[in-house]
Amino acid sequence: MPMNDLQELFVHKLAQQYYIEQELVETLDEMARNTTNDRMSQGFADHRDETRTQVQRLEDVFAALDRSAETRDCAILDGLEEDRRDLESRIEDEELLNMVYLNAGMMTERVEMTAYEGLTTLAEQLELGNDVQRPLESNYDEEKSAFRELETLATAKDMKSLWDRLTPS
Repeated sequence: MPMNDLQELFVHKLAQQYYIEQELVETLDEMARNTTNDRMSQGFADHRDETRTQVQRLEDVFAALDRSAETRDCAILDGLEEDRRDLESRIEDEELLNMVYLNAGMMTERVEMTAYEGLTTLAEQLELGNDVQRPLESNYDEEKSAFRELETLATAKDMKSLWDRLTPS
């Protein structure tokens, strides 16, 4: 189906982000259960709960546009998920698998931050108003915070010894 204007592009990208957030609720739950690092597990569980709220905010954006919420596949997320699952099937070391989860989380947060930046820019250009922009900005702020938490975790003292152990001499 041809796309002819900025509004259609915005709705397409919004539907992709809605797909991403819905998929990530399950993924974050899975990673929270599978990681053996307690801080990482708690962080994934907390962000899973936050992501449920983000899904609701996106539904509110659709409502503000007087549209039914819809999803569109997102190849970027699907590719990240495929990579994570492939690595899970090939790695037996639990600590190395924790690194996979940490990296997957950081990559996903970067994708989400970029998506929300784009959505916010489109919403501003389309002058869609605060009922659309505020939920997008709130989600963006939470994604930035989640990324910072993962960065902090990656440099934490307990992770430093893990990095050292897993780095070839």
